[in-house]
Amino acid sequence: MALVLRAGQGNKNAYKSLIAAEYCGVKIKHEEEFQMGVSYKTPIFLKRNRLGELLLLETPDGLLVESNSMARYVAKLKGDNTLCGSSVYEYVLIEQWMAFADTEIDEGQKRWIYPRLGVYPIFLLNLQLTKKLYS
Repeated sequence: MALVLRAGQGNKNAYKSLIAAEYCGVKIKHEEEFQMGVSYKTPIFLKRNRLGELLLLETPDGLLVESNSMARYVAKLKGDNTLCGSSVYEYVLIEQWMAFADTEIDEGQKRWIYPRLGVYPIFLLNLQLTKKLYS
């Protein structure tokens, strides 16, 4: 069974696995026909993914639903690369920066960009707090 990534076109979290695959020479079939608000609500999709996560990687070992876990899985498929570091310390540094990106960069993006794109409603109090925290 090949790796199948089910995520909409332009999903930033899908790029984590796709980039890891490119560096490692791993083939992933990216199913871009996935449609927000439609595909993840179908009975077939929910049977495979009970939480209805918007990103799904089907592997020979089972399903993965979290983007960092997917990227780690793909990166470790080829043992002859150092994408996950060549020592415990390097591995932990990589984990540290992945966590930093999730908690600092992504959170800032959600607060600044998503309301302006109409993904989240604009709450004036949140906007003022975000300006104070990130300015």
